[in-house]
Amino acid sequence: MKYTLKNQAKQVGIALAAVAAFSALGIGTAQAASFASATVSLDRLGNLQCTFKEVGLGALALINYSCGAEALGVVSGCFVKNKLVANSPLTTAIFKDVAPEEPVALLARNNGVISTTLTTEIPESEGGGEHACTEPAQSQVIAVRWCNVSLVDTTNNIVGTAEGGLFAQLVRTGTTVIDVPTCAELLAAPATP
Repeated sequence: MKYTLKNQAKQVGIALAAVAAFSALGIGTAQAASFASATVSLDRLGNLQCTFKEVGLGALALINYSCGAEALGVVSGCFVKNKLVANSPLTTAIFKDVAPEEPVALLARNNGVISTTLTTEIPESEGGGEHACTEPAQSQVIAVRWCNVSLVDTTNNIVGTAEGGLFAQLVRTGTTVIDVPTCAELLAAPATP
């Protein structure tokens, strides 16, 4: 009996020492959520892409993300067979607080990691910003400027990354100069209805 109690006490002591060591190393305990990597860029269509890896989340935690911008300027024109119609006016649509209509909620893997790319598409104008092209010409986006772009874990209030502005000219326009408003102008201007 003495021998059994002595062995049990020894085993309990070893187990307590292991728990203390693991706690000191952070193994087996929840880590603080943080972004291991995060970038924002534009795809070939001018849509905003937020690519990231967030670690330290709980296993199977449901996390909400925002991949958006404070302002967006979209310049479009009339094209026939991928050529800008000569002397056709260009239009600029301005959008404010651009983000997906539905919140983006993702489930962390068992290891507490979420790694993916979110895409926020260029919104469609509700009237005033659409370019009125006559047949056979079709309206096409020429250039975009996204301003004050950010990726945010809204569940834990952690900013993954932020950029002042991203610009892309998506199609060639020959000798036509494309005048895209600056971020300062886009942020100060009212949104296009």
